[in-house]
This record gives sequence, structure tokens and C-alpha cells, in this order.
Amino acid sequence: MKPSCLYSVCVSLCLFAANAALASGTIEVSNHASGSTIGYSVALLQGTVPADAGKLVIQNADAPKLGAEGEAEQIRVVQHEGRFRALVTLAEGENRIELSTERNTEPLQFVLNYKPQTNPHYVRLVWMTDNSGDTRYATPDDETMQDYENRLRTAALLMQTFTAERMNELGYGHRTFRLEHDDDGQVVVRTWAGPKSMEEYHNMPDDQFWWRDIYGWLNQEHPDEMAKNVVLAAYTRKDENTGRLKSHTALGGGNLGLFGSASVFSWPASIGTSAEAFLDDSRFDAARVHDDSVGRSTIWGLSSTTIGATLHEMGHTFGLPHSTDPLDIMTRGFDHFNRAFTFYDPPSGRNSEPRYFEENEEGYFSPVSASYLRWSPWFQLEAPGNSQATPKIELSEDEVIITCEDGIPWIGFHVGGDIHHHVTYDEQALPKEVKFTFEEVEKMVGGQQPSLIRAIAPNGQETSRQLPAR
Repeated sequence: MKPSCLYSVCVSLCLFAANAALASGTIEVSNHASGSTIGYSVALLQGTVPADAGKLVIQNADAPKLGAEGEAEQIRVVQHEGRFRALVTLAEGENRIELSTERNTEPLQFVLNYKPQTNPHYVRLVWMTDNSGDTRYATPDDETMQDYENRLRTAALLMQTFTAERMNELGYGHRTFRLEHDDDGQVVVRTWAGPKSMEEYHNMPDDQFWWRDIYGWLNQEHPDEMAKNVVLAAYTRKDENTGRLKSHTALGGGNLGLFGSASVFSWPASIGTSAEAFLDDSRFDAARVHDDSVGRSTIWGLSSTTIGATLHEMGHTFGLPHSTDPLDIMTRGFDHFNRAFTFYDPPSGRNSEPRYFEENEEGYFSPVSASYLRWSPWFQLEAPGNSQATPKIELSEDEVIITCEDGIPWIGFHVGGDIHHHVTYDEQALPKEVKFTFEEVEKMVGGQQPSLIRAIAPNGQETSRQLPAR
């Protein structure tokens, strides 16, 4: 199954623009307009440079200063056949960015404005230890740095940027979730100790039991109805003698996405080193740490899959089910999270040579997922209004009737636990009532037995209803 026609059209337009830029001999940014404003602090710039222009250098004159010496981190640019991608960290307010090459082009002066979101809904990052407070995580060797805050913070920023780009490509603007920031603009990582010992967590009967235990602890000790929580367990360990992995999972739902920390050592520790992590084909000692890279057995494969899987479980907390699109983050598209920031998969346990991929082979949020997120309370860039309108779903003998006084922007249809079809409506003319016959619904889901219908209101309020077997 291929990505949607809409996504393919977006890709085609980008390629057309790229060819035009190459012919003109200028530097072009294709995914942002100079002078525009975004609500997150790491922008992905992508576009084109003339093939004979040499190395592209990007500098942000207003970049946040880091470390004791107060210097900005160098921007890493990835180039291939006249195309480029680069992650640029922004300061609040105006950012004056210059793009220049070694030869044959005039520098491009580009402006991006960063305005932090005011939406009260946010994603909270939690590094959870056992009751000892030991923050250390498993590493493949004794030299790997124990810098969990930087790695979790960087992964979250990458997920935020990835989501904004994929939403924009499908026509929703650079819309994404909000992360918690401190007074200095730094993404907050909460370090909290759980009530049990490492041994007690390791001996829990199964992942579902562990998830429920953490869910209860989190909502009792640290309640916040505005937060979706990404919790990483510091105490994940692999038994080198038996190979058993202890306290490792990837489960999301409600307000909790719970993950083991077995692969955090492979995550980049800063935005400037993110591309290097996704291009690092070095191996690691799988006897000491878990190889969760679907057979790629390299730093880049492990980092891509596990950051992508974290975003997948976060998607479940936003209300997204699994879909049927193989490149959707809500299926195994999360394995290809890296492809948003590079142009090729490095050598790995599956391929002995680099594999250059097409734009329609990148992981993304498919239309069925992105169209739902468009209306999620966690994806509103400003504080939401006060409307309490909720959709109503009624069943008659032969049809489904959906009503909502504020209009109906989105309806989804499930088969089993997966979503198989969705319907959206023009935001400027939302219907207040929609009807489908059961026969129409069955055709929408490919002649299968539909199990559930969901409807969302413009304010994010959602209603679902089981559909009877026919």
C-alpha cells in the first residue's frame, strides 16, 4: 500500500520546486517562507542548492547560546544531489538565518520567528528511576555518557519537529504538540523516583501490569489533566547471562506513554549531532543492551526505530489507533523516523551499502492520523475556546446519524482495533448532521465488518460508539 494521493501530490510539487531552483542557480528553502512564524523551537529547513555550489553553510545570527562559553551549536547540513536538510535551533522572537555556499551562489538571508505556544495542553517528559533515585541507564560500554536529560530532550524536540513537518505537508500548517519549557526556554525533563525497587519492577508479571502500576503512581503523585506523559524507565536492564530484558516496553494510552530506556544510549545528545546519529553505521554490544532495530543492528537503525516508537506510543495517548498504512507512524512507519532528516539509510545488518530512498518512502503521519490530530486539544497552537459541544452518534435500523451543534470536522471507522477509513469536511462549512447507511459504512471499510465509529468536534471533544454485527 502506498501513501495517499494527497501526500504524493505534495511530494511532486516539492520536486518541481527543487528542479526550478536548481535551474535558477539560487539557494531555495521549500518548506518555510521567510518571515513566517512557528510555535516550536527547532526548525527543519529543507530545499535546494545548485549542484555545483559545493558545501552549504547555515548560520543563525540569533541562535541560543549554549554551555559555559556561551556559543551556539554548529548547524549540521545534510546534502544530496542538490537537496539539503538541516535542523536549526531558534531563539524566541526573530531569527536571522544565512544560507551560503562555497561558490556560484548569492547567500540567502532568511528569517524565521519563534513564538511559543499558549495552548495549556502539553507533553511532559519524565525520567523515572526506582526508589533509589539512580538515574543511570544501560549502555553497551563503559565510555558512553550518562546524559539522559540531553538525550530525552533532543528526542522530544525531534519528534515535535517531525510532527510539524508531516502535518504541514498534508495541509494543516506547522502544527504540533507543545513541550514543557522552563524560564530559560529549555525543554524540561522531570526526574522522579518511583515507589518500588528495581527488583520489584523487574519482577512484575507482564508489561500491562507494569503500565497500570506506573499509570496509578503517576496520576496519584503527579496529576495534571493538561499533560500527556512520556515516561522513560531508567532501570531497564538486560541480563547478560539469560538475555532476558527487564522492565522494557513500549505501551501508550490514556495520558501515559511508557518506555524502557534500553536504547537511549543511541539517541543524539543535541540537535547539532542528530544527523550524525541517524547516519552512524557503527555496531554495539547486543549482549549488554537490547537490539530493537529490526535487524539493522546499528546506532542509526536503533535510534530511528526507538525514537519513532516513542512517537508512536505518544500518538496513542493523543487518541490515535493503529492504521493500515505501512509508512504511518501509527504502524511500522516509525522505523523510518530518520528519513525525515537525511537522504539515505547507511549500511546496516540488512543492507551492506547505503540505500538512498525516495521522498514517498519516508515515515510520516498518514492522512487518517494527521486529520484526527488536527482537531486534538494537544494540537491547538493557541488556548482553545470555551465551547463544550460534543458529537452525538445515534443508530437506527439501517443507518448511523452523527450530530454536533458546532459542526463535524472528522469521522473515523474502525475494523477491530485499527482505523480503516475516515471522512473529513471543509473547515469553513462543517455539517451539523451527517448520515451513513450501514451498507455505505461497510463499503468504506472494504466490505469488512465495521466495529466502531468515532466523531470529533472542532473543540476536540470526541464520541465513539460500537457498531452492531450485521
